[in-house]
Amino acid sequence: MGPTLAIAFGAGLASALLFATLASGSPLALVLFYFAALPVLIAGLGWGHYAGAFAATIGALALSLTIRSQLGVFFFCSVGLPAWILSFVALSARLPAADDETQEPRWADAGLILSLIATGAVLLTLVGIAVLYGFDFAAYQATLRTAVERTLQQVPIRAGDRETLVALMTAAVPIAAAVIWILVTTINLYAAGRIVKASGRLARPWPDLSALRLPKWMAGALLAGSVGSFMGGFPGHLSAIVLAASLTAFSLQGYALAHDLTRGWSMRGFALGLLYALTLIISWLMVFVAMAGLADTLFNLRARRPEPPQQS
Repeated sequence: MGPTLAIAFGAGLASALLFATLASGSPLALVLFYFAALPVLIAGLGWGHYAGAFAATIGALALSLTIRSQLGVFFFCSVGLPAWILSFVALSARLPAADDETQEPRWADAGLILSLIATGAVLLTLVGIAVLYGFDFAAYQATLRTAVERTLQQVPIRAGDRETLVALMTAAVPIAAAVIWILVTTINLYAAGRIVKASGRLARPWPDLSALRLPKWMAGALLAGSVGSFMGGFPGHLSAIVLAASLTAFSLQGYALAHDLTRGWSMRGFALGLLYALTLIISWLMVFVAMAGLADTLFNLRARRPEPPQQS
């Protein structure tokens, strides 16, 4: 127990340090900040979710005592608590049924975990607005607008264009923050899993990420976000975040689908590289990747593919 607590304690301090580097304002600090959840996830996946919870608590306390309490609370809610929950879910397994011939436990699949990450992005936005502004959408928008205007002060833009850009960025910043949180959290969880697996401490088998499939309720969330985004005020704003989070999750499933369908292709590396390059350069193509992921959830496209030809 002692070594586990020591490792969790060190992971919590490392996570808090990575989180605090954002205060320096340098580009490198921003990169380090994005990996703040990694030590907590490593502790949780490698030494049990209790170690992850202890690491998250230590990180929050360290920031509260050394800098200010609000930063510690923000760290715990946005980094520590989600990392602990993800490590807990990733290590959760259902016992085999009595008639199960394999008698192997059923571990939480990658699709469920990804849906939790997307849900977490929406909940963090909702809780943040509720705590800071009490659902006062006008105050929330005014604060965002002021921050955007301050950021664009040094940018040479015509007055008319500046007003349009400020309005667009005010609407886009929370949506972009949710998308980035999903991607960063997914990368951190993958990296933590790989590190723990390499050390031999991963208690569960490594999932087949190419077989990732989101639960069907995510399709309902995508539909609700699409319809609700046409509303005004806070409901429309929150719906747009739900839509963006759902599209991001389905785009990751779309990439997993591409990896699965191209198995056995002689030009698989080139095809996948071209897909990633095109969606990186022409970002709106990501919508088609997300739609492929959605279709896979609704219609199980993998089951419809033809069998590969038999080798003679």
